[in-house]
Amino acid sequence: MANYPDSIDRITKARLRLSAFGSIFSIALTMFFIGALSFFAFFSMRYLQNLSQKIEMEVLFYSDIKEADIDALEKKIKLQPYIESSRVSSREENTRTAQQIIGSNFTEVITNPINASIIINVKPEYANSDSLNKISKELKRNSIVQDVDYPDHVVKSISNNFRKIQWVIVAICAIFMFISMLLVANSIRLNIYAKRFNIKSMLLVGATPKFVRRPFVTKGMLQGIWGGLIAMLLLALLLLYGNNAAPKFIDFSAMLYIVIILCAVFVFSIIFTMLISAISVNRYIRIDDERLYM
Repeated sequence: MANYPDSIDRITKARLRLSAFGSIFSIALTMFFIGALSFFAFFSMRYLQNLSQKIEMEVLFYSDIKEADIDALEKKIKLQPYIESSRVSSREENTRTAQQIIGSNFTEVITNPINASIIINVKPEYANSDSLNKISKELKRNSIVQDVDYPDHVVKSISNNFRKIQWVIVAICAIFMFISMLLVANSIRLNIYAKRFNIKSMLLVGATPKFVRRPFVTKGMLQGIWGGLIAMLLLALLLLYGNNAAPKFIDFSAMLYIVIILCAVFVFSIIFTMLISAISVNRYIRIDDERLYM
């Protein structure tokens, strides 16, 4: 019979450890899910932005224009505020491209009508149909410019759908984040609910609300730290796998933003668990005795 209390004590400790591990695990999974959704939203927006940056405008010239004049205009264009990058595509390069498209060497039959051109990439804020149309008209004012070519139908499609896609991604992420936060908040509340009689007993023997609240908030902070660290590790592994599987979508060129999101997940994990713990404890500090059994 003397062994029973020790056995019960060991069982109780094991259950408490299992309960703490369960809370940490649920917090870690929730923060991992929130972090994964945040990264999905970030990389989706970045991918769409990069897609708009890849839209090229080609400034075409008359066949009798000298390349020196084209180089001079390219240097002038580079100074414009809407330019992300620009380069001169030589006459030889354009001729080779045309031959590949046609499938034959047309220069053997006719005089080569193709001249050098300027390839322009505009900044993301100018990658819309209205801005590109204005830029095109401005470039055409130069007497040596024959035409300005760019995929207008692609630009219109991206411009019309970009904002819609952004809002859809943000809305989906926000909904799932809210559901995840509710789940972990419920887990914390249930743990504190199981100790509501302990809270009331401490108050009855003279403990102050601050004294009662402190251990629960501290426990919440520790669980938030462990949960945040595990979530950061899982997110780092997910990013490494994603970079290997889809390097064009998950790229590490924006490492600063990736680190900021990881740190934000960690800090949010701590603040959120502490806040929910404090709110849940306060509820049972102020609750009437009759409602303790409800």
